[in-house]
This record gives sequence, structure tokens and C-alpha cells, in this order.
Amino acid sequence: MRTIRIKRHTILRYALLMPLALLIASVTAGWRSYANARQDIADDLNEAMIAFANDNSRLWTRQDTVAALRTMHETTRKPVIYQASDVKFRNPKLKDEAYFALTLIDASDEAPVISGDKIASDSIILVPEKAENAFAIKVQGFADCSVASVFATSDQRVPGVLFALSLLSMASIFVLRGKPDNLSIDNIKLTPMQRQLVQMLLDAPGRKVDKQTLCCALWGNKSNAEESLYTLVRRTKTALADANIDIVCNRGESYELRINP
Repeated sequence: MRTIRIKRHTILRYALLMPLALLIASVTAGWRSYANARQDIADDLNEAMIAFANDNSRLWTRQDTVAALRTMHETTRKPVIYQASDVKFRNPKLKDEAYFALTLIDASDEAPVISGDKIASDSIILVPEKAENAFAIKVQGFADCSVASVFATSDQRVPGVLFALSLLSMASIFVLRGKPDNLSIDNIKLTPMQRQLVQMLLDAPGRKVDKQTLCCALWGNKSNAEESLYTLVRRTKTALADANIDIVCNRGESYELRINP
């Protein structure tokens, strides 16, 4: 009767997929948390910008304000920057990193570009008192938040747990790979001498025994012991084939027991 065995190293090979899957899940969850944190900052900017614009819309749409913005627009092509230190945010730390840009835009909606990697809010267009000016005021919020600062505010607990689990599972696999296989030959049909041969190889360091030792242990001082050993090994290999176990001759000097994948 054929004995079907699942080898430990085969299981470990497939088990490597577990830390890989956990690592991918950790990176995915971490990126999602980071993206959510950026979106939270943008939403906070939007809310603060709407409240800020509502409080100052009359001032910004007056003709003298529009004239001043137009002069600056024609001279510098840069927006007016308003620091947000007195603006209310859900996250108070944004006061030191956020600001609002007031830009005069013409009918073609051409406005100075705010360069750099910034988190930007939506924009609000305010129409001046005299619409025939063909100019409008664009208000938009920005936050100079670095990747590290956004990452620090994001919730990385779940990604951290997944990453720790991936490291733990990887370490466990390497520990298990370093342990010898608990190979049992009880269910393999062997003759007493074949079983003695296999047991000697199993008990030896590295599962390797030189020919002279095997011959002395199995036949004592028999003159043709090496020929008998060759025949015994050949027949034993056939008996072990169904269990994916092989006996290999190393340079004609020793025999080694190996477990095939």
C-alpha cells in the first residue's frame, strides 16, 4: 500500500506566501491610512476656507480691494497670501502649516500657479461688487505638510500589526526550516536489514555514513560486504521511492539519506 506524505519543507515553501500576503496587506493598509489622513487635512482646509471666505467676502469684493489685487496681479503675477494663524481648524496644528491664497483671475480663469507638493483645498470664486470688471477673486487653502508629518498623523495601528505579524511569521518559518525533519519509517515496508540501514542513516549527523562503517555494522568482517551494501542500498531505494526518500552515494565513499521535494 502506498504511503502518501506531505513533507515539512514543502509545507514551509507554501507557508512563505503568508508573510508575503501580510506584508502586502500592511503596505496597502498603510497607504490607505496615509491617503485618508491627507483627505482629512483637505476637508479641514475646505471647512476653514468656507468660514474664512464668508467672514471676509464683503471686504474682498470691494472695488478698492479688487484694484489693489489687480495692481499686484499685473506687477508680480503672485497671489496674496493670508496666514491662517487666527483661523479655526479641527486640527489645531494646521494653523502653523496652512495658509490661504487670494488670486485675481480674469475671464479666461488664468491665475498664478502655487507650486510645490502641497495639500490643497477646493477653491471659491468671489464676484466683485461690479461684475463688469471681468475679474473675480479666487480663494484657496493650502497646507505645507510633508509626507512624514502626514504619515505621523495617520492611523498606522492596523498596518503596524500586519507588519509585525509578517515579520513574526517569517521568523517562525526560518526557525522551522532549521529544525530536522521528524521522519518516521514505521509505515514503510522494509526488511529488517533495510530498516537497520535506513535507521543508521537517520541517526547519523547530516544523515551521512561512510561505507566502511555501514559494512562493519551490517555484516561485520564479511569479505564481499561492499557488494552486499550496494545491493542492499539499491533495493532499499526502491522501497523508499513512494515516500519521496532517496539514498545518495557521495563520491563512492559514503551514503546519504535525502528527502525529495
